[in-house]
Amino acid sequence: MATYIESGLCLDLPDGQHFRFADLPAYKTLSGQHLKEMDFAWINGGKLFLLEVRSYAQVSTTLTGADFVPVTGHPAPHRYLALIEKVTDSLLMMLASWAGSTCGQSIRDALPTGAKKRLPMKLVIAVDLPAHLAIHLQGLRDSLNDRLRGRIALADVSSVVLIDYARLVANPMFSAFIKKQP
Repeated sequence: MATYIESGLCLDLPDGQHFRFADLPAYKTLSGQHLKEMDFAWINGGKLFLLEVRSYAQVSTTLTGADFVPVTGHPAPHRYLALIEKVTDSLLMMLASWAGSTCGQSIRDALPTGAKKRLPMKLVIAVDLPAHLAIHLQGLRDSLNDRLRGRIALADVSSVVLIDYARLVANPMFSAFIKKQP
């Protein structure tokens, strides 16, 4: 098992079954070129899970719903756009690795064996929000899925799961290897 501490979570991911884009040599070569990545990826039950974790606990007093959910007629919030970019770019990297493009092949070469072949994907964004902002989770989830609908369809993904930390660590699918940091 490899242990990671990030954004208030402790993840114990199985050896040989997980990766971080940020650790891949091909990603490091591209990372300064406006390419974003989701934090963790692992294989479980024949699926490839991609997880982005975001804690907003440190800035809870200055955040409002407008920092996360787009409002018609206004520019999209930068935190929202960052999530869109991370999901889109991560999907693109996985599809390129499976398609065998030159750059994609470099990514594929560094993946665990099980992830080198096309797998169904599950995209998960876990957020740690202060209680007064939790009411915006559903609106953010719906807005993200609406904005990403065509992009995720290209990868045969039906939707992005947006979940708060409490539900993430309580969910049997994740609780075996994801805990809240004490």
